Parts: sequence; C-alpha cells; structure tokens
Amino acid sequence: MTDGTHSTLRPSTSTRRSSSLSATLPRAPIPAPGRLRAPPVLLTMQRRKMRRDWSSLPDDVITVISAKTTTYSMYVHLRAVCTAWRRALPPHPRHLPPQIPWLLLPQNPPQSSSRVGRDDSRISFYDLSQSKTYRFELPFLRGKRIYGSSYGWLVLKHDYSVWLLNPITRRIIDLPPINKVPNGSSSLPRSEHPHQHCTQKVMLTCSPSERDCIVVACSAATTPNWELVFCRIGDTQWTGLKQRVLRKRLLDFTVHNNSVYTVNNNKEVSVYNLQTLATWTYPTPIKYCPARNQINLVVDGESDGPLVINSPEYLGYGKKDKFHVYKYIGNEWCRVMDIGKRMLFLTRDNCTILQFEEESGNKLYYEGESTGDLLTSTNDSYHIGIGRVNLKTDSNVTLETSPLAVCRDAIGSSSWFTPSLHLFSRSHNI
Repeated sequence: MTDGTHSTLRPSTSTRRSSSLSATLPRAPIPAPGRLRAPPVLLTMQRRKMRRDWSSLPDDVITVISAKTTTYSMYVHLRAVCTAWRRALPPHPRHLPPQIPWLLLPQNPPQSSSRVGRDDSRISFYDLSQSKTYRFELPFLRGKRIYGSSYGWLVLKHDYSVWLLNPITRRIIDLPPINKVPNGSSSLPRSEHPHQHCTQKVMLTCSPSERDCIVVACSAATTPNWELVFCRIGDTQWTGLKQRVLRKRLLDFTVHNNSVYTVNNNKEVSVYNLQTLATWTYPTPIKYCPARNQINLVVDGESDGPLVINSPEYLGYGKKDKFHVYKYIGNEWCRVMDIGKRMLFLTRDNCTILQFEEESGNKLYYEGESTGDLLTSTNDSYHIGIGRVNLKTDSNVTLETSPLAVCRDAIGSSSWFTPSLHLFSRSHNI
C-alpha cells in the first residue's frame, strides 16, 4: 500500500486450489537408504555376476578337487558336473585303489505279477563297499534282455539285435545281428524262434575305446551251428570261431589278449586264437563233477592260461561252500590256495578278477539267495546275499544282504559290474 498501512497477503485462487489438491493426494513414503532396491533387470545382472562359473575352473584346480574323493561313486558324480570337468578328469581315477565292483541285480520283467516291480527299463546295482543301491532309469532297456557285462558295458539283446550299453555315460554301440554269420548254412534262419538261438554270454577283449577291441559271443542254439562267434566294432557280421560239437557243450569261456579259453562238459579246456583261428586243447582234463558243480573261467594275467573256479552248482548265501581254484602247472591242473593280491568276484554266469592291496587279496566274493533271518524271502521275491571266502583257509564269511528285493521270475542273472566312464567316439547317446 502506498499509505504505509500493513496488509495480509493472500494466495490467488489457482494457488489455493493446487494446495488443497495436494493435501488430499496420498504421499508415497520415502524409502530409507538401506531399503533402496534396484530394478529387477539390474538385480538379475548382479546375481549372474555373483554366480561362480564352475565350468571355467582351471584343470589343475579340478584335479585338486578330484583328489579329495575317496570312492569311485564320488568320482563318477564329480565327472558328471559338466563337460569341462569330464574333459579335465580321466575316465578312471589314478589316486583311488581298485574298488569292489557293483553287483548288477536281475531285471524285473514287465509281465511280472510280483509287487516288487514290473518296469524292465530300470536296472539296479548294489555297491557292497558303500552298502548302497543305485537305480538307473533307461527307457532304451525296455523290451531288451541283459546278458552280463564286460569292461563297464552291458550287453543287450532283443530278438537278433545286439547292443553294448554304458549305463553311466548312456552311450550305446550297435553290434551286428546275431544271426549274421558267414558261410551260408551256418547262418541262423530267420524263420526259427529267436529264443532258440539266444546269446548265452558276451565278453570284450578290452575297452571299446581301444582300437583292437573284439566282442566274443556264445550262442545257445540247439541246432548244429556256430557255438562261439566274434566281431570287431563296426563289423556288419559275426565271424564263426567254434562250431557246435555233439555231446561237447560249452560251459563257460573267457578272453585274454587275442585268445579265447573255453571249457566244455567233457572237462576239456581249449584255446582259440582270434587272429589265426588256430585251436589247441590242454592234454589233461579238469577234475570236477559237472552234475554237482559249476565251472567258471577267469583271466590269469600272471600266466598264459586261465584260472578255473570249481564251485557248488547252487550257491547258498551263508553256507560253508567249498570253492576250488585250479591253475595249469606242468602237465596238469593243480589246485592253488593263493592268488596273491587279487580278488575273485563270482556269479553263476561270470567271474571277474581284480588287483587289490596285499591285506585284502586272496579272497573270493560270491552271490546267492539269502537264507538268513534278517530279510526273509517270500514266495514271489527274494534278496541276494553276498559271501566271502578266504581261499587259503577255506573260511566263509557272511557279509550282508542286498536291501532290494528281486522277483522270482526276474530276467537274467546277477553280474559283477565295474563302472566305466570312457566315451567311445563311434557310440551314440540314448
């Protein structure tokens, strides 16, 4: 005012309206400094930076980590972390002593009426050293039958088709159909039932990752035919090695280098050379009773010939069974009470020998149906027991029973399995 009197200043109409409007709107709380959050995109980027890329670890660091493993199963899981770790670690650990192989349990057939199981795409292994059962879900197994194992590979067959399967790496190798054998009349006719010519046993001379690997198979045909055939990885047909001879039935065979050792029901042990196809028979027969005993052959790396294991026909878990091991010395088969630092692992259809420490050697592990009170067998299932025999003292030790039940009409039989992590270039995934 020009007259100098005091007056009160009032806001204009527009100013009053904006003030009243701001008073009615809710105010967003101001976050405390510690509660400030980054946008979701930034959070995701920060988390990715915080994650450790285990696949980029140097090979020497991975080797140090693997040295901390104490069992083969731990080493298998370690190589399964990623491709980089599998490439940095060898298929077999160098720092671990030989491990007791896993026991492959018989398959439960899909048509089984047992409550144990009906899915034949599952296989189970029992790890005696860890008292654990490992189960594998392999849909490729469905409808196929397992005929034992060799060098960490399972032998599968369906009708005339044959495969090698590594359940650890899930790799498979195609083999020629078992009916493809040269020389015309020796070929199995397609019109006959496949089970009349079922494969009894298949073995490898070495790991399939080696170039000179040969697959040897025993055919259980009832008609005059090849009883023993072989092929190399990549062959399109089998080569006949041993023809069927009347009243001389093949009981078992084993392979060592380029030789196949066989034993028949006439107690004769013969040698077949895979390179020259030459045959030689030991002049002295084995002393055993085929009606009451079973006979198995196993490779003896310390000599040119095999070891012959004579055991009861029906293995009973926990019984005081007698197991005799024979070796060809001089001009006769002599019983040996000491096999050094080695262990034998025996089932009805196969036998494996491994080198162990001195205090653990000279023993034989075997499997049989459990007769103990710990796990009682039923009419439709049973439990497999594992026993151990000291070959020097003949003392029998009852170890334990597999916790997994096996149905009575299970397919195949038990087999000792040594896991292998080799990746064969000419195999494919399933």
